[in-house]
Amino acid sequence: MTSDASSRRWLWPFFLWTGLALLALFPVMALLDGAAPVFSAIWLIAPLVAVARSRAPERAGFRPVAARDLARYTAINLGVLLALMAIFEPWSGVYRLLARSAVSAPHPDTTFGWLVRFDGAAGWVGMLLYSGLVTLFAEELFFRGWLLQALLRRMRPAWAIVAQAACFALPQAIATLLMPPLQGALYVVVYSWLAIGVVGGWAAARTGSIWPSLISATVCNLLLTALVLR
Repeated sequence: MTSDASSRRWLWPFFLWTGLALLALFPVMALLDGAAPVFSAIWLIAPLVAVARSRAPERAGFRPVAARDLARYTAINLGVLLALMAIFEPWSGVYRLLARSAVSAPHPDTTFGWLVRFDGAAGWVGMLLYSGLVTLFAEELFFRGWLLQALLRRMRPAWAIVAQAACFALPQAIATLLMPPLQGALYVVVYSWLAIGVVGGWAAARTGSIWPSLISATVCNLLLTALVLR
């Protein structure tokens, strides 16, 4: 299949998924009485506009990956993520602090708000689907997709990966306003920049796709939340 044919094949799935994710943001905010998903809207709109202009969804990392490569890079990405969490979380409690702050806020983050609004399995299923299809998808599409692909066309892969990871970590620093200094620093540098940004960016650069990092982020978020909120 030619590159042009592949682009055409994935163009309308891209528009459908991204468009529905964008349309879901504010109704879900109302349903969960959650915080306004301003950043998620930005993360979705920018790639949507870029792909609408270029007609090339692969420029946002929205492209197929061979099953063998998908399994390999997802396993590496997820394995490193979980290893870093196993090293830092038990003594720092960074993710526990983040998750508890998210669910206890007057208007919870909509990724976690499902656990507040719905009891039992319904809340966990809602969080898994909404994070994977909407909020974490938005982050991956913008940073490990559109931004990384744009940087890769202008600089060496290592620099592109580090740069997009730094851009990803900057807005995450807002959460540190509610954290002690040590936990805040760890959240920005280790959890956001290194674990999600660099490791996920490496997998995305190797495959040209957001799927390994999206799957890894979604699974890791679910597992960690289940552990710290049990």
